[in-house]
Amino acid sequence: MEYKPTYTKEEVAELENWFATHTFEKELDMGGGIYIDDVQMAIGPMLHIARTKYDNRNFSGQIHHLFMMREELLKQNKVTGEK
Repeated sequence: MEYKPTYTKEEVAELENWFATHTFEKELDMGGGIYIDDVQMAIGPMLHIARTKYDNRNFSGQIHHLFMMREELLKQNKVTGEK
């Protein structure tokens, strides 16, 4: 998903559902110096921000990062299954 200044509640709900229903490898190297050593641990606080601040442009970068994480997990074949 391309960067947007704000997101809808539906977009965030779809993203949250995706993370809740899939399993993935623990580590993710997103390139550009972005390395996540525990994806599951990272998404919890980030999803909280997405749920509560989806329409606040000050938090759009963090929300977009979640979409980028999902894209990279899929691109790098790091999704290991569905829950």
